[in-house]
Amino acid sequence: MEAKGHRQRLRERFAKSGFEGFHDYEVLEFLLTFIFRQGDVKPIAKSLITEFGSFSAALDASISKLSQVKGMGENSSLALVAMRNALKYYFADLAESQKIQLTKRSELIQFLRSQIGNRENEVLFAVFLNAKNEGLKTSELGEGTVLQASASPRKIVEQGLSLRATSLILAHNHPGGVAEPSDGDIAITDEIKKALALVEMSLQDHIILASNDYFSFVKNGYL
Repeated sequence: MEAKGHRQRLRERFAKSGFEGFHDYEVLEFLLTFIFRQGDVKPIAKSLITEFGSFSAALDASISKLSQVKGMGENSSLALVAMRNALKYYFADLAESQKIQLTKRSELIQFLRSQIGNRENEVLFAVFLNAKNEGLKTSELGEGTVLQASASPRKIVEQGLSLRATSLILAHNHPGGVAEPSDGDIAITDEIKKALALVEMSLQDHIILASNDYFSFVKNGYL
């Protein structure tokens, strides 16, 4: 009964003011109440925070790693990962359906982290834009090893033309490294830029994400 009462208090707090005043484990605990229909899930929430170091890291964890935490089985781990991926789907859909303008770099970085920030392998990602700088479509262009992700410049151009895009933003992640471009990153960026220029399409930026840091080709004078 006490666990049921605690669940109700959490929901009343959320209904009143969202997650304002919640500890990180309480936000996770709140989400877990929708996965575990009964019982005290606070110990599980605290164990997840302890194991992964933060709320965001817990949500970014894989099903296999989540399943290793006491109290978490495969189904509950799958459900938690699904919640995280629902956020990813939401932001991608919002950018496309509402044609959001990603003009502020801080907003762009947040958006890109929501899409590829938690991937274990390198992923090359693109945001195709129209003349008003509105998002037309987001697309994963290729997935490689932890050290390399690549895609054909020709295919990128073809996709841009099919969308009638006037520009695009590239991004990829460095899961096990720092937010600095490799020689390969610089070379593929130059190839893509030249291919886009042939059809009067511009490359606005190339962002590299790594942990809590990022590297902008434009900001650092590479574009």
